[in-house]
Amino acid sequence: MGSPLKRSKERSLLVGLILTLCLAAIIFRLLWIQTVESDELLNQAQKNWENSNQIIKAKRGTIYDRTGTNALAWEVPAYYFVADPKQIKDVKKTAKLLSPILQIPEHTLIEKLSQNKPFVQLKVGGQYKYPKEVYDEILKLKDQDQLQGIYGYRTTDRHYNGNQLAHVLGFLNHNDQPVGGVESYYNEKWLKGKDGIIKYKKAKDGMMISDGPEKFQPPEPGKDLVLTIDLSIQKHVEEVLDRFLKSHPAKGATAIVADPRNGEILAMASRPAFDPRSATSTYTQENGHNMAVQSQFEPGSTFKIVTLAAAINEKLFDPNETFESGTIRVDDQVIRDWQPEGWGTISYREGVYKSSNVAFVHLAGKLGAERFMKYIERFGFGKMSDKFGKKTGIDLPAEEKGVFYNRIPYRSEIASAAFGQGISVTPIQQVQAVCAIANGGVIYKPHLLKEVWKTEKEKLIERVNPEGERIIEQETAKKVRELLRGAVKFGTGQEADLPGYRVAGKTGTAQKPDPNGGGYLKDKYIVSFIGFAPADSPDVVVYVAFDEPTNAYGSTSGGTIAAPAARDILKKVLQIRKVPQKKEEGFDLK
Repeated sequence: MGSPLKRSKERSLLVGLILTLCLAAIIFRLLWIQTVESDELLNQAQKNWENSNQIIKAKRGTIYDRTGTNALAWEVPAYYFVADPKQIKDVKKTAKLLSPILQIPEHTLIEKLSQNKPFVQLKVGGQYKYPKEVYDEILKLKDQDQLQGIYGYRTTDRHYNGNQLAHVLGFLNHNDQPVGGVESYYNEKWLKGKDGIIKYKKAKDGMMISDGPEKFQPPEPGKDLVLTIDLSIQKHVEEVLDRFLKSHPAKGATAIVADPRNGEILAMASRPAFDPRSATSTYTQENGHNMAVQSQFEPGSTFKIVTLAAAINEKLFDPNETFESGTIRVDDQVIRDWQPEGWGTISYREGVYKSSNVAFVHLAGKLGAERFMKYIERFGFGKMSDKFGKKTGIDLPAEEKGVFYNRIPYRSEIASAAFGQGISVTPIQQVQAVCAIANGGVIYKPHLLKEVWKTEKEKLIERVNPEGERIIEQETAKKVRELLRGAVKFGTGQEADLPGYRVAGKTGTAQKPDPNGGGYLKDKYIVSFIGFAPADSPDVVVYVAFDEPTNAYGSTSGGTIAAPAARDILKKVLQIRKVPQKKEEGFDLK
């Protein structure tokens, strides 16, 4: 055995040798990593760091009414919540705390929080965005250490001005995709904007590794839209529709108010309706149907306005000429007035006032099929020889065209079309046509967009300046307005009249065709009124229609239901637009 000193030196030498070998191994390993394995390890490190591409959502454009101050649809800050089930210690307790705050049933939350996933979004159906108050409440529970594994992220939510203008605006679904209305029509072009992106390296815990983002592209906000809609008029129109539907329950109803001088839509409403604020859960095919642009039906007597304008424009209408009312035969078809026995021998002026079908069959006969069809096309309805009509081009999705014959119509079909039977058109097509009568003979495309602005109304980008096309002479339009004024003052539209405002227009009562075959459904009508005021210098055109209305008194006609509804709309609209009253009559109606 060696001395203690010798043994100590040997141990020190051994330890030193081991340390030297370890250091040599480390140096060798470092050299190996930096040379032989450098590329492979760098790839592995980059995989661990992860490239993060985070989308920065663009602010969606705000939608205003024509004043530019009343917001109809806009963005507000909101939050959505996700859970990391691995971090949650007590699933039942967490679900119990979250349920009343998020308005999600406990059993649903328990199911979600028990999933074996890194992240679970806390949503049911379309409900997943919450206001800041909810975020603050959850944050408070987290600060008190009562919640673990729950995270809130900022986003935006679309808000609407109550349940008004549902069909005009449309809505955003739970995936932030537009459904219907202006939201859909102008989504890509103006409202959507362009999302931004930020790209950076991050560790698995989410911490940014690099000094700054590798790529940063800021979002481009969507453009703000100013519509032609007047919110005060819109509110009144919807109130009137709802009131009349209470006393005359109907399958559906619609009302349109337009400025005839440029085609601007001042109000548009349809019933039934949905609430854009909760549309994801309440929207259906039925209440999402915009009757104003999507319904196609026989117009009935309101279409007589086109026949009348054509005959006057062709110098074929003599108001004092007489005819025998009651019935008329065209080929093998006998056409009757709505009062079957007629009114005996009357003038064509009286025929217009009394809405005589026979009078308008005679007028179509004077025109001849070719000229009559030319005027139907000129007024924007399309070619009668085509299968379908022509869209107005209004800036709303899903507009229908109307339905015609897909061939040259027979003489009897021309005769029926003269008083609005046998063809189908849309309410907005009729509004477009009557606006041309009201403004002196120029047809404009109906439209809802007035202006486009850079976000926050910073800069005007585009203003809609519609160009019209003359389709009838000014004097023709004036004579038609005079006769339509008489139809309200003395004829079937008397319930639409307003003292001092000289309303002109035409009622319509159209029987609904049987979808299962020829003929018409018994006691199933669409009743309507279309007119304007003041008659001699029109400021607005109003259209109102009810689909299958009921009446406690058994009378379901355009004159008894649609005309008074139009009157109530016009009274307020003309006041809102500060149209002065006049005591004297602008026309000689006798």
